[in-house]
Amino acid sequence: MPAAASGPTLADPSTRPQEAELAPRVEKQFTLDLSTPVAVEPPPVASVPAPATAIAETPDPVLPTLPRASTMVRPEEAPQRAPLTIAQPLAATQPQAEVWPATPQLRALIARVAAHPECASWAMRLEEKLNALEGLPLASPEASVLLQDLVTIHNDASTLADQLGYSWKRTDMLQVGFALQRRLTVWRPLHACAKSVEMTPRSPLNPERMATPLARVEDELRTGGQLLSWNDFLLLDHLRDAMSLGYPELERRKLARKVLHRIDSSDLDPAQQELLQSESFEPFRQQLIQWAADDVSLATALVQIERFESTLTATDAVHLADSCLSLQLHENPEVVELADLIDGHYRNANCRVAVNAVLLDALLPQMEPAEQDVDDHILGNRVFGRSRRETELKLRLSPDPNQWRLLLEVVGVVDSNTSSSSGPVTVFNHGRSHYYATKQLVVNRNGFWVSPATAAAQTSTGINGLRTDYDSVPLLGSIVRSVARSQSEAKQVEARRVVERKVESNAMEQLDAGLNEKVDIWQDKLVTLAVNPLREMGLAPAVVDMSTTEDQLVGRFRIAGDMQLAAHTPRPVAFEDAALSLQLHESSLNNSVRQLQLAGRRYSLDDVVRRIESRLPHTDGDLLDQVPEGVEVVFADENPIEIRIQDGKVEMAIAIAELANGSRVYRNFRVFVAYVPQINGLRAELVREGTIKLDGSELGFGGQIALRGVFAKVFSKKRSLPIIPPQVADDKRLEQFELTQLAFYDGWVALSISPKQALAAEEVEERKLRIGHGAILQKIMH
Repeated sequence: MPAAASGPTLADPSTRPQEAELAPRVEKQFTLDLSTPVAVEPPPVASVPAPATAIAETPDPVLPTLPRASTMVRPEEAPQRAPLTIAQPLAATQPQAEVWPATPQLRALIARVAAHPECASWAMRLEEKLNALEGLPLASPEASVLLQDLVTIHNDASTLADQLGYSWKRTDMLQVGFALQRRLTVWRPLHACAKSVEMTPRSPLNPERMATPLARVEDELRTGGQLLSWNDFLLLDHLRDAMSLGYPELERRKLARKVLHRIDSSDLDPAQQELLQSESFEPFRQQLIQWAADDVSLATALVQIERFESTLTATDAVHLADSCLSLQLHENPEVVELADLIDGHYRNANCRVAVNAVLLDALLPQMEPAEQDVDDHILGNRVFGRSRRETELKLRLSPDPNQWRLLLEVVGVVDSNTSSSSGPVTVFNHGRSHYYATKQLVVNRNGFWVSPATAAAQTSTGINGLRTDYDSVPLLGSIVRSVARSQSEAKQVEARRVVERKVESNAMEQLDAGLNEKVDIWQDKLVTLAVNPLREMGLAPAVVDMSTTEDQLVGRFRIAGDMQLAAHTPRPVAFEDAALSLQLHESSLNNSVRQLQLAGRRYSLDDVVRRIESRLPHTDGDLLDQVPEGVEVVFADENPIEIRIQDGKVEMAIAIAELANGSRVYRNFRVFVAYVPQINGLRAELVREGTIKLDGSELGFGGQIALRGVFAKVFSKKRSLPIIPPQVADDKRLEQFELTQLAFYDGWVALSISPKQALAAEEVEERKLRIGHGAILQKIMH
C-alpha cells in the first residue's frame, strides 16, 4: 500500500490550508474544475474525415487504477459493509420557496461512513454544514460561505481516503466524496444563477400563437416549391394537429423538441441550414421553444435531483430529464450552462469499453505459408516456376484523442524459383522479396473509414544456372553461355524493379480487397445488431468520446432516450493487465426495458416474455415453453420494471396492477427476483438465486403459492442469461485469456479479461478468489 499523502489531517482542522484546494492531484479523481475541455485536433489522415465536433461531456468519475495486489481477500473474510438506508425521499411537488432542499441520499452515505471511527469527525463536519445550508434561500450570502466550506470538506475527503488503505472504509469514503462532488459542481453555478438571474414564471401558453409563424413557414416553403419535401421533416401536419386537437402539454413539449432537434441537426447540408436559419423561420423557432420549455425553477431542479438520487426510478428520471431540457431552452446563458452541467452529470456515459492491443493481436488471423505456380512476363520474357509466400499481420494503435485509429501492417517474404527462356537460352533464377504494406482504419462517431493501402518491397535475385541449345557443342556452347549470363546479369537491376512493383501492387490489392470487405461487414453488423435495434426501441445510442492510446482503444457511450437519464455514479476500473474491460451501468438496461412501454397496459404473459426475449442475447431453449398459457397481466402505471445492480447480484422488481389466470385475479403486487453470476472459464452467465419473492397486501397464502408457481416458470433456474456470448467464450483464439474480473455493485457491472500468463505467478487458489465478490470489491474499489 502506498504511503499516505503528507499534509493536513482531519484530526486537527486548524492545520488545513486557508484556501481550499480546487484542483487536487489527478490520481485522486477529485476535481471541481468546471472549465470546458479544450478540443485537440487530430493529425490529418488522407481520405479519413475527422469526427463531428462533440459537445464537451463530463468525464467519468473513476477510482484510480491499481497494480495487482500480492494477496487476495477471501470473500468470506471481507468485512460486512453497512447497508445504505435512505430516508423518505423528498416530495415531488413544487417547493413553496426557493431554498436549499434536504439531501436524503447524501446523508445516507454520510451515516454509513460515520460508522468508521477514522471518518466520524469528517462526517460530523459535513453533516453540520448540510444542516446549516438546508432551508436557506438559494441566493443568500450565508450559502456562499457554506458552499466554500463544503469545497474544503470535499477536498479533505481525498486526504482522508489516502490514509485509510485498502478497505471498505476507503470505498465508503470515496463514494461519499464523489456524491458531494457531484452536487457541488451543480450547486455552485446554481447559487450564482440564483443571485444574478431572475427566474420569472412563464406566462400561460397559448398554442394558437403558433398559427401565424407556422403559416408563414408554409408559405415560404410553398413559394420555393419545397413544402412537400419539408413537410414531413418538420412535422408541420403534426404541429397543426397539436393546435387543433389540443395535445396534452407533455406530448406538445415532446413534439416541439423533436422539431427543434431536426432544425439544429448536424446532418443538414449548408443550403438546408441556411434556409432553416433564415429570418422567416425565426418566429416559428421561438414558438417551438415556448412549446418545448416547461416552467422550471432552480429549486424544482434541485428537488428533482435529490429525488432521483434517492429513488433512481423511471418516473423521477423523466421529471429530471424534462426539467433539464426546459432549462437548456432558457433565454439566459447562465441557466443554459447550468442545465448543461446537470445534463453532463446525470446523462453521463453508461457504457465503457477498453480493448488492449494484446487482444486485438490475438484476434488477427494467422497467415499460413502459401505456395503457388508462377506464370508471368518480366521484361518481355515469360517466366515459369513456383513461389512461396510467408505473411505476418500486425496491428499498431496510433494515439488519437478523438477517435479509434488503427494501422494494419502486413510483413511478408516471397521466395521464388523460376525459369525464363529467350531464344536458345533458358535462365534459372532464385529471388527473395521482402515487402511491407500498411492500411489505416479509423472509427469515429460518423462511422468506419479506411485509407488506401501503401506498400514497399525490396527484392534480391540471383542466377542458379543456365541452359542453352548449344551446351553440347564444344567452344560454341561456352561462348553462348558466357554471353547469356552477362546479358542476364545486366538486366537484374531492371528486373528487380519490375518484380518489386509487382509485389507492391499485389500486396496493396490484397490488403485493400480483404480489409475493405471486412470493414463493410463490421459496419453492417454494428448497425444491424446494435444501433438499429436501440433506435427502434426509441433510444438514442450516442458516442460520448472515443480515444486511442499506444496500448488501448477506449470508448464511452450513452444508451438513453431524450427523456431518460444515464450514469451519474463513479464507475469501477479494471486491472492494469486487462486485455478487454467493460463497465455497464444499470441505466442502460433500465432505459431499454422502459422503452417496452409496459406501464398501465394489458398483455398476455407470453407476449411480454416474447418481447423481452427478443432483446436478450440468444440462449439455448425457448423461454415460451416454460410460460403458462392463458395468463394476462396489467402492469403498474409507474415503474413497471426496475433493475438494480448491487451487492454482487442483479435484482429485478416487477410491479403488476392485475394478473388474471383463468378465473383467479390478483391485484397490486410486486415480484422480486435476483440473479447471480456463474463462471466457468471464459463462460459467464447469470442464474437465478433463491426463491421468487412477492409483496402485496392483497395477496393471501393461496395467492402467494399460485403466483410463485407462475413466476418460477417465467424466471426458471434451468435457464441462464449469458454475460459473455458462448460464441465468444468458445473462440479458440481466446484460449490464452481468462476472466479476471466480474463484479456487480453500486449500479455497475464490471468485466475484465486478461492474459493467462499475467496470473502465472499467483497461487492457483488465489486466482480463483479473484472472481469472489469480496475480493473483487477490495481490488477495484481501492
